Amino acid sequence: MSLMYEKFLDFTKNFYESERRRLLNFVPVGMGVGICWYFVLDNEPSFELNLTIFLIILGICILLRKNILLIFLTISFGFLLAQIRTNHVNTFMLSEKQEKPISFVATVESCEKAENGLKFIVSEAKRKYDDEANELCKKFNKLSLTWRGPKANDNAIEYTPGSRVLFRIILCPIYPRSFPGAYDFRKQQYFKGISARGFIIKPPKIMEKANLSSCKIFIEQVRQKINREIERHLEKNTAAVVEALTTGNTAGVSKEIRAHFVNSGIAHLLAISGLHMGIIGFFIFWLFRVILCCFSRISMYHNVKKISAVISWAITLFYLCISGCSVPSCRAFIMHTLIIIAVLVNRTPLTMRSVAIAATVIMICTPEVVLFPSFQMSFGAVIAIVAFYECDWEMPSFLKSATLVLVTTVVASIPTSIFSIFMFNQLTLNSIVANVISIPLMSFLLMPLVAISLFAMVFGIAEPFVVLLGLGVDLLIAIADQISRLPGSFFVMPMPSNAVMAVLVASMLFLALIHHKIRLLGIAGFVCGIGGYFHQSLPDVFVSVDGKSIGIRTKDAVCFNNLTYFRSIGESWAKSVGFEKRERYDSENCKKCVSRWDNDTYVARVADKNIIITHDKNYQKTPDDFVVLRINDRKNKFAKLIYLPSKKVISSESVVRPWTISPE
Repeated sequence: MSLMYEKFLDFTKNFYESERRRLLNFVPVGMGVGICWYFVLDNEPSFELNLTIFLIILGICILLRKNILLIFLTISFGFLLAQIRTNHVNTFMLSEKQEKPISFVATVESCEKAENGLKFIVSEAKRKYDDEANELCKKFNKLSLTWRGPKANDNAIEYTPGSRVLFRIILCPIYPRSFPGAYDFRKQQYFKGISARGFIIKPPKIMEKANLSSCKIFIEQVRQKINREIERHLEKNTAAVVEALTTGNTAGVSKEIRAHFVNSGIAHLLAISGLHMGIIGFFIFWLFRVILCCFSRISMYHNVKKISAVISWAITLFYLCISGCSVPSCRAFIMHTLIIIAVLVNRTPLTMRSVAIAATVIMICTPEVVLFPSFQMSFGAVIAIVAFYECDWEMPSFLKSATLVLVTTVVASIPTSIFSIFMFNQLTLNSIVANVISIPLMSFLLMPLVAISLFAMVFGIAEPFVVLLGLGVDLLIAIADQISRLPGSFFVMPMPSNAVMAVLVASMLFLALIHHKIRLLGIAGFVCGIGGYFHQSLPDVFVSVDGKSIGIRTKDAVCFNNLTYFRSIGESWAKSVGFEKRERYDSENCKKCVSRWDNDTYVARVADKNIIITHDKNYQKTPDDFVVLRINDRKNKFAKLIYLPSKKVISSESVVRPWTISPE
């Protein structure tokens, strides 16, 4: 026994010595665990209690000075940080639809072309009359407004960020997640400060012209001018994709083109991320280094490499500002900044530590983004890539160069595919082929042309470069279109449970962040997570918020009594349990398992059980071995999921958080 204990102590000591210099890499992991813990709670915890726990753990860490305690410190810090951020945002959320249209004057923060009109983000809403509607407007932080129709596109150029505009709209609340486990769009808008959404029913009227009241307004005006310049020279669909690459405006990309990019596995190219920032930064660095080397007096007496690095950083900062400052682009800019600093002080430019610093900074500023797909997919990909190249694989230099894009694509695709299944319930097997073709196109043609076009716009000579950029984008769209038509482009996958995702993410982090040979246990954990995914329980019955729409999962299809009510919600739930489309009870696939007894009663064979679904509270005709589900609450405001045969019901009805209710 003592011998085993001594071996365990030796193993622990060796493991600690091996990983001691990499402890910083685990700081964002602990913070992320604490942040996720806070957000999965159904009720708001006590801030005083959380602060006390954090201070106690901090005091113990200072007194004992044990590195192992840093795990508990970072977890409690992440938990507390998420609650502080939630309380600081404190966005008022509209809870009921306003029956009557209201008019108010608001400041335009952004105005972007969408597929069918214009999309506004406005703030400082105020009515002319001091009435009940005006009191409601004063509570709003920001509003997301949509104006559809031909008039919207014709008058797009008139609405400049910073101007005061009179709107007449119908206000609607931002709906909560459609069913338990679905993506919570209301939570996302809460942290963006958007209180409600509205539909413009009358052409907005400009009351005051734009003024440069803030740096943010100035940047939005620059973004709008760039978008208008692009739209002036290119066809609509091409211009929409060019705007996505240049200013981050993806609202104008049509559903058809977006579907082609998604199904071919290159949808990440439409969202400005580390790839875009990295290419821009490297291209500017290379360009100015070549230019400065042409001047002998500069190259002889100054460090051209460091001068080019500083210029690259400044231009990348400008690109970050006009691109909308998304989470992936912020991550890439922080890492680019660390690389520039490493070049200036002659250190190794890219390590896992730079990834950890970028994640820590983003979590401190906006902890809620840990739950958003942009954060998960961006950091998942970059952690996998850095971990792979830190292994320093031995292979011939010509082979390493030839397989660089292919290997990087495969490594990055593993974590992003897992998060894609979790968030979007879809998987494409053609992403490797699509990325191998499209990434070189992005690296050597499109993104350099984006940088040159932005520079040419300053001097008013952008047209030839924008047109050339448009031709390259047309080629990219054609590639996405052709690959999306190939077999294996689109698979609908069931949503992994939180437990399965926790095992998969923990296993991938264990494999990526630890350099000791024990890291191979991460592979075993990953295999266990995949096994758990294919053996997890899926809900068998879906009930909409008013009980009118009922979905039943069978072996062959997802069957609904009505395809009209809650169409998008029903389709989302069908995808979450692994079916691309939903069908009516009277379809060929559904007739095998579902039948109708009367107007309010259905009988089905689900999970090897005979079940009866009825709205009749007094239903008594219960044959032997039948499970009866009484759905009698037509005023229910939350969808329900039912697991059979236990009749376990899951609903978001019990969740009471600041983004589910309106702060007073």
